[in-house]
Amino acid sequence: MEKLKFAVLGCGFWSKFQIGAWSELEGAELVAVYNRTRSKAEAIAEYFNVPQVYDNADDLFKNEKLDFVDIITDVDTHALFVEMAVKYG
Repeated sequence: MEKLKFAVLGCGFWSKFQIGAWSELEGAELVAVYNRTRSKAEAIAEYFNVPQVYDNADDLFKNEKLDFVDIITDVDTHALFVEMAVKYG
């Protein structure tokens, strides 16, 4: 079975726990991370060996073929990122 490709939006405190949990599943592959502060995204990408880093969510959705996203940002941004995910399919 082919792995489901996903991205994480938000690389703050909770992201290490979320990504750590995802890494225990055989059927999911984290291919990209996004954070508005690029250095945070780069640090998480390095820690978990994630190939792509973004500080622009539109660019992430335009460039990556994703099966799903994990939104780990402040609650007030969830609707925006859900709408973006729907827009880009």
